Amino acid sequence: MKTVLDYVRRWAEGVPFRPFTLRLEDGRAIPVTRLAHIACSDTGEAIAVFLPDGSLEILAQKSITSLQETRA
Repeated sequence: MKTVLDYVRRWAEGVPFRPFTLRLEDGRAIPVTRLAHIACSDTGEAIAVFLPDGSLEILAQKSITSLQETRA
């Protein structure tokens, strides 16, 4: 059974990279604009995303409800 982390990794490591958005259970949308802007903890429980404004968001894997391709 695939986990959310499996899908995040697949999207993040796609060639060529295509920007995507992480949708969270609290309704927020977190954009992932470059491969270098996302990282996962060794356990896969936490995902770090650098946002376009330079801030860092640390997410619990379980808070991600969906992934959405970013349309240009």
